[in-house]
Amino acid sequence: MTEIMIVDDQEMVREGLRLILSMHEEIDIVGEAANGEELLDLLRNRLPDVILMDIRMPVMNGIDSLKIVKETYPSVKVIILTTFNEDEYIFNGLKFGADGYILKDSNSKEIIKAIKAACEGNMLLHSQVSLKISKVLHAMEHTSFDEENRIKEKLDNKLTPREIEVVELVMQGKSNKQIGSALFLTEGTVKNYISRILDKLELNRRTELVVYLQNKHSL
Repeated sequence: MTEIMIVDDQEMVREGLRLILSMHEEIDIVGEAANGEELLDLLRNRLPDVILMDIRMPVMNGIDSLKIVKETYPSVKVIILTTFNEDEYIFNGLKFGADGYILKDSNSKEIIKAIKAACEGNMLLHSQVSLKISKVLHAMEHTSFDEENRIKEKLDNKLTPREIEVVELVMQGKSNKQIGSALFLTEGTVKNYISRILDKLELNRRTELVVYLQNKHSL
């Protein structure tokens, strides 16, 4: 049974999510909050497996709440759920350790898939979010020759060609299973690669790979 908390300032949205999730026997909704402060109060008494959290909320927004939750309760997974498909929210969410990012108009299947991926330690990004990240990578390909060489040299000096392939797939929001299928590796081998990559780049979470590479664009 996966325990879920829903955090959104709109009661109608919470009701909709509750209805969708209640259709799945493996899901148990253990709390609801209208803002980050209410969420933190709930967490003092009970820790869920996953939090579905809106970005824009009064009192305490989703990004500030995410940062506190990840610092205080690192084992709790947080999926950003919003209607705002904007670069700032995407990268800030990933920077502070979001375990997934999907849009509010996602269907039941996509939401459940995101929850399962987060519980398995994978990151699921909505297709439109992945597109945003792809645009960043595309922009990197069109930087000046010197900038491109500096970026490539930094990665090449730290990572093996195979590790770079793994990073590229992580950046696309692929799960360990999907990465394994693409590179003909077992999930266990993929996990080992990711652990080594994080260690080499001095990062703590796989989501930070997105921010790391995005920052390289500004070198």
